[in-house]
Amino acid sequence: MSDWHEHKEITIDTLSAPPVKIKPAPLTRRITAVVIDSLVLAVLWLILSLAYGRNLARLAVIVYYPVLGSLAIMTFPYYFVLEGLFAATIGKSVAKLTVLESNGDVCSFGASFKRNLARFADWLPLLYIAGAIAVLLSADRQRMGDRVAGTIVTQRPERDSNPPPAPFLFH
Repeated sequence: MSDWHEHKEITIDTLSAPPVKIKPAPLTRRITAVVIDSLVLAVLWLILSLAYGRNLARLAVIVYYPVLGSLAIMTFPYYFVLEGLFAATIGKSVAKLTVLESNGDVCSFGASFKRNLARFADWLPLLYIAGAIAVLLSADRQRMGDRVAGTIVTQRPERDSNPPPAPFLFH
């Protein structure tokens, strides 16, 4: 098994540009993103639960299937919409990650739908254990949902702090 932090570059051949080289995201950053997204979802779930009249004492005691079902119902749209629109969730944005398709384009709604339907399999048997194992065993650091959708999570490229001036401004 290779190093946990660094991994081989993946070369993506494109029709209109030179090949693009990307590095899969390290597992530590992916875990950071999942933790942040889980906290965001927990806060959203708590707000919605309180808005519909449930009290905090019942929320602290109740950990059964209806709660897990309501979390699952919130989780799919959260990941699907944010990754379809921005190629990243709030957690991925904070961790400076982005989801790309196998051709190098940012994640589309179709790819986001596929990868997030498979997210439920990655959760098994408990809190992303299957997904983490799949990432560690994959040559391209892909969880099962990434493999199904043909996507890869990668580090967002750093922006140049001193970009060259636009030539058309100086004519």
